[in-house]
Amino acid sequence: MSGTQDRVDRGSGVPLYRQVAAVLRERIENGVFRPGERIPTEYELCDEFGVSRISIRQALSELVYEGLLSRRQGSGTYVQPELGLSARTIKVVVTEDPWVSPLEEAVASFNRDHPSAPLHLHVELLGRPQLRRNILAAVGRGEAPDLALVDWPWVIEFADLHFLHALEDLDAKWVDEFRKDLFPVFTGEEHAPLFGIQPEANVSVLWYRRDWLRKKGVTPPSTWQELVDACIRLQRTANPSIVFCGGTIAGETATYQLLPFLWAAGARLLRDQDVGLGERAIVALQFLVDLVHVHHVAPAEVAYFPWDQPAKMFAEGQVPFAVGGSYEKPLIQQLAGWDEETFEQRVGYMPIPAPAGSTPTTLTGGMAFVVFRQSLHPRQAFEVVKRIASPVIMRAFCSRSGRCPTRVSAAKSLHPVDDRFSREIAKLLDNACPRPGIAEYSKVSEQFQRMVENAITQRLTSRQAVDRAREIIRIIIS
Repeated sequence: MSGTQDRVDRGSGVPLYRQVAAVLRERIENGVFRPGERIPTEYELCDEFGVSRISIRQALSELVYEGLLSRRQGSGTYVQPELGLSARTIKVVVTEDPWVSPLEEAVASFNRDHPSAPLHLHVELLGRPQLRRNILAAVGRGEAPDLALVDWPWVIEFADLHFLHALEDLDAKWVDEFRKDLFPVFTGEEHAPLFGIQPEANVSVLWYRRDWLRKKGVTPPSTWQELVDACIRLQRTANPSIVFCGGTIAGETATYQLLPFLWAAGARLLRDQDVGLGERAIVALQFLVDLVHVHHVAPAEVAYFPWDQPAKMFAEGQVPFAVGGSYEKPLIQQLAGWDEETFEQRVGYMPIPAPAGSTPTTLTGGMAFVVFRQSLHPRQAFEVVKRIASPVIMRAFCSRSGRCPTRVSAAKSLHPVDDRFSREIAKLLDNACPRPGIAEYSKVSEQFQRMVENAITQRLTSRQAVDRAREIIRIIIS
């Protein structure tokens, strides 16, 4: 065995095959293995690294997949002759296809600045429902990607589990400049480490059919009573009149949509390091229950809706109102077949209505890029993130997707006509609230979803559902 074996750390969270792959990749990049040259055999590599042949095969397969090596039947494994220059592959997991374009733009920008050490991009698309579970499983196997796009509340959870790099450790000066350019709601606690970069923002909204309301002479509702009255007036046009996600099947989307109803009533999930669910939470929950069982304007099936069901029903013309998120605009347009002009004519959006005497409210959310500690190329991965979060790429992405930049400079540069929707969403950020920033958030959120589901399905009364959620959440955060 050679001295290379001590570079394979069996106590590390990184699998042996990935460590072997990293060493071989470094040799290729440094010219130890030259383009077109045959590398040592699997048996020779097993002897050198002191690992099994399975680990060597996995390492070689990874480098073949990255395009650094090629296998020749009966001859061996060779460095690709056309490379010549060092190349690293950045593995990224994102939730939807629109994120691929800014990633490609960011990598192209990096490669223009570093022609002698280009990056390759490997992107995996995972739907929102599977994302958190699959990332946790990958980290458990020691196979986390270099980068992932995750829902912002998960960032604190993953950081608390020591999954993530503190980004100040990778480039403190850039992080400081980035923070100074953010809308206040996204800056976080002063002096707290930053573990994720959120390029775009969205808010929870009440979607409404502007054309239907105009035809019936109905004003967009700002209070709960006005919402009920409008739903009843429009039931002849559509029955039911309003839809939302009301249970655990929708996951975090249910919390995103319905937490503002609690806030509007003056309730909080958490308050001063304790559970904030009390009488006002019961009032808010009962209002949602009454939409289903008293006013009969929402279907009982909302308790079992998947995350995208309300937006689909709204786009298909089944309902005049849907609780959702501003990020659903492209989905609504695609399903309805509306261009920008038609969308503006037919669709309105507003903060979530509130009880009389209270102010309509909204929740702000978004996805954040994180760099995993298991990343083989953390600094290069963060270079990609920095470029995605640049005002130019951020503005272009938000302009295409109808989302709002988190950077003030990028938001100010939005076109007053072409980017009207994004500019309107930016105005809502001043009064928007984020979700609780605690490591146990996902478990707390799940209990909120169960609380709503239990009440809407009438397995429990609103008071019983709130009492049960309060006790379980208290145990979780204690």
